[in-house]
Amino acid sequence: MRALRGWKLPVLLVAALLLVLGLYAAWQVLTTSRDLTAAADDAQRLQSAVTAGDDAAADAALADLREHAGSAADRTGGPLWSALTWAPVVGDDLDGVRTVSAVLDDLAADGLEPLVSTARDLETLTPRDGRIDLAAVEGLAAPVAAGNAAFADARERLAEHDPSGYQATVRDKYREVTRQVDRAADALDTADRAVRVLPSMLGAEGPRNYLLVFQNNAEIRAGGGLPGSASLVTADDGAIALTRQVAGSSFGRADEPVLELSEAEEDIWGRQLGTYFLDANFTPDFPRSAALWQARWEQEYEPVDGVLALDPVTLSYVLGATGPVEVPGGPALTQANVVDELLHQVYLRYEDPADQDAYFQAAAGTIFAELTRGGGNPRALIEALGRGTDEGRVKLHSFTETEQASFAGTAIAGELVTDPAADPQVGVYLNDATGAKMSYFLRHEVHVTATSCRYGVQGLTGRAYLLSDAPADAASLPRYVTGAGVYGIEPGKQLVALQIVGPVGGEVEDVTFNDAPLPVPPTVELDGRPVVTVLVELEPGFTADVRWTMTTGEDQPGDVVVDATPGVAPTDLDTVAASAC
Repeated sequence: MRALRGWKLPVLLVAALLLVLGLYAAWQVLTTSRDLTAAADDAQRLQSAVTAGDDAAADAALADLREHAGSAADRTGGPLWSALTWAPVVGDDLDGVRTVSAVLDDLAADGLEPLVSTARDLETLTPRDGRIDLAAVEGLAAPVAAGNAAFADARERLAEHDPSGYQATVRDKYREVTRQVDRAADALDTADRAVRVLPSMLGAEGPRNYLLVFQNNAEIRAGGGLPGSASLVTADDGAIALTRQVAGSSFGRADEPVLELSEAEEDIWGRQLGTYFLDANFTPDFPRSAALWQARWEQEYEPVDGVLALDPVTLSYVLGATGPVEVPGGPALTQANVVDELLHQVYLRYEDPADQDAYFQAAAGTIFAELTRGGGNPRALIEALGRGTDEGRVKLHSFTETEQASFAGTAIAGELVTDPAADPQVGVYLNDATGAKMSYFLRHEVHVTATSCRYGVQGLTGRAYLLSDAPADAASLPRYVTGAGVYGIEPGKQLVALQIVGPVGGEVEDVTFNDAPLPVPPTVELDGRPVVTVLVELEPGFTADVRWTMTTGEDQPGDVVVDATPGVAPTDLDTVAASAC
């Protein structure tokens, strides 16, 4: 009994020590969690302050972020935390917390400072009196490159861990940090590429000509909308000007396609892809549309070095930054009304297409003049153009190979991905077949889900909703809006060609329309990607529910990137579906 009593004190001491260590470890975890939560709040404050141009608030938020991220990194970088990462059940979670803490600390210390400093000088990057300061653009190269490198490193470090086995709260927070870092890394990668080529694109090495295409979402195209207006923009040593403006309809029909079409292109979209300027963006591949537009433009006018396309929804974002503009022949255009004015009201106000075109040209010229004058909030303007780009509404192509290569693979390039080694890609694109402006009333959603994975081949399900939001008496709208039945579609209704583009090497199967099986539509292979077309007729108030199944190609276990045609509604339809592998 004495021997047993002799063991009591050491055992009690060890138990007490373990209890103290456990409580201390729990306190460390709790405090670290608080620091990381505070750091997330600081990052949000920093973003808001930078956007608002509040330099004092940005400095304060960055200082707080450094303090909280540094505190979390100090706690998780010590020997006790390292020992805890070997603990059963929670060890992996704590290792993930340590990684997040270290990543945020490094970004706060090195990655964000040059970017915050650069944000103070954003005013120098916006046009003033029709000119962009090329020296200011070149001065961005070093800080943007530093920020890009820091966020690329952060992305790589976060990707080294698989959070799927973490406890739910830690897993969700880890994935949210990863998403935020990925988003910033993508933006900085694009910015880094852009600042390296912008000087030459703005005429630093000689004058440049660009074709500016305004896409009309009221007559939807896979690439955005009917190219109703085209303008020549010149750039010379930073000075930019809008010169020639022509209506897209003025090009008429060419006798032969302006460029040779592939057999697949003709099967899917017909010869009009190459013979009509207005139909060159039937294809969702913007580099192809740009080349077709360039070829047709140069048959009539001067050579162009690149093509920039945008739509009225993007203009609404831009007007939110610049403020209203006065346009002859209509009300002042504002963020709230510009989409309705340019895509619908103009057709109610003017019956003659020539008057409509004149109004479009006046609106384009006025907004361009306001932009190049230097009015508005430069930070808000950059965010507006960035939002338009993210939603697939702003696209750019340079016919100078080195410049195009610098932003290939980014959102603004608008490429149809055909690389089998890339993450699986799914496209859902819409082309109006009514020959009218009824797409103003078209609303659509796209959903894709990965449901299975077998040896690197994923099974997917897809669903597209198409709704006609037209009024019940839509048939009484002007003939230019309804099409007046010229192409066989009853006034008030609209016909939409829905194109489902599967992953490279994959298949599209089991298509249904409002739960009724459809005869298997013919599949056309476009550069290795299967394309199925479904014609959808919509009367006012009618909703079409199109569903399908598909598979990816071999060895495509990554997340599924979903690309969809943007419409009139100011939403981002492009998504990423989590991998089933």
